[in-house]
Amino acid sequence: MTKPISIAAVLAMILCAGTALAKTKPCKGCYCTVSATNVNFGNYDALTKPTLYSTGTVAVSCGTDTVGDVMSYQVELNWGKKGKNPREMSGGKDALTYNLYTNATYSTIWADGKNGSVVVTDSYTFTTLCCENRNYTDYGRLDGGQNVSPGVYVDDIVVTVSW
Repeated sequence: MTKPISIAAVLAMILCAGTALAKTKPCKGCYCTVSATNVNFGNYDALTKPTLYSTGTVAVSCGTDTVGDVMSYQVELNWGKKGKNPREMSGGKDALTYNLYTNATYSTIWADGKNGSVVVTDSYTFTTLCCENRNYTDYGRLDGGQNVSPGVYVDDIVVTVSW
């Protein structure tokens, strides 16, 4: 009998920072909110050890007090509780490694721009005061072949939007 392992990478902590990015004029009257959906890999069968895939969404909504303002920002994901690449979901004494990517080919790791990763950037001119809504898909991959005990495996990812 196999026992399923429930796993989820949780995009739960959200931060916004009003820091001007290099090479852009600060948008003085701009503001943003950010939200995210969880990346849930479902059940992992420790006997067959398959590679699992899932997606989540980071949603950024920005507004301004002046039509015509230019908004430029970056969306950064931290490396999770363990703070390293690959990310790890903890479950008791074991851990499952996984990562989050900017594309469905799983070739570009979405993180802080260090250790071979990238941040997601966007820029636009406001045509209305509120609100410009943008959604960014994060593609999760949990590599197969990991031998772990049954349990619940989770990680917390902090999303930071800087402009």
